[in-house]
Amino acid sequence: MNEGPTQKADAAVARNPGGNSEAADPPPDIIIRLTQVEKSFGALKVLRGINLEIARGEVVVVCGPSGSGKSTMIRCINGLETINGGEIWIEGKRLAAGRFQRLNAKVGMVFQSFNLFPHLTIMQNLILAPTRVLNLSKEQGLERAKKLLARVGILVKADDFPDTLSGGQQQRAAIARALCMEPEIMLFDEPTSALDPEMINDVLDVMRGLAHDGMTMIVVTHEMGFAREVADRIVFMDDGQIVEMANPTTFFDNPKEERTKRFISKILTH
Repeated sequence: MNEGPTQKADAAVARNPGGNSEAADPPPDIIIRLTQVEKSFGALKVLRGINLEIARGEVVVVCGPSGSGKSTMIRCINGLETINGGEIWIEGKRLAAGRFQRLNAKVGMVFQSFNLFPHLTIMQNLILAPTRVLNLSKEQGLERAKKLLARVGILVKADDFPDTLSGGQQQRAAIARALCMEPEIMLFDEPTSALDPEMINDVLDVMRGLAHDGMTMIVVTHEMGFAREVADRIVFMDDGQIVEMANPTTFFDNPKEERTKRFISKILTH
């Protein structure tokens, strides 16, 4: 019987339960690997020896207090930030420390603030990168974009400009735009934190659908209901380090670290 993402996640935790990892080519089922990753902004150390392996098809939720390094970590994975030390491997290719990388078209990213181009329609936002980077024809780009806008439930907004859409609709458009590049990995940086509460579930439903379809996902979020329901594994960060990682049941019901227990106690009682 083939391993599912949860079994592969357990194997990843077993290989790297909380820390040390020797530099070597990652196993074939590991699509993302971080080894002793360091990141500083001047004198401020933001990431301190991060070790993390993510299996193909796995959904990993990253949580922790503000300033713990969550967003910086996924920005480093996508090449938006350089690393000062360690290694990041994406699909068997190593990102070099200290050098900006050409953005990997197989890694899609969705930001808290949508980042849609305001002077372009939703459809134009979606087809821009596929036609320029992947060399799709305009007709191919339009066909792909229409399918994705229908998938996220906003095809009727295709010819509208971003500022005429609600926050939830803009975020769904941003997800569709990332999917237009046909990525194998999706990174989400607090995708619902800027939304009104009634709009959050529409975005989470799209993300649930991606997880159900087997997309490899790293999600930085404080939506703990989503984490418990969808994640194969939860990673808790504090002060630039991974404090604990476990499956959702273990994480919420039987965390090992005192710092994790305090965090869970606060987020579940507020």
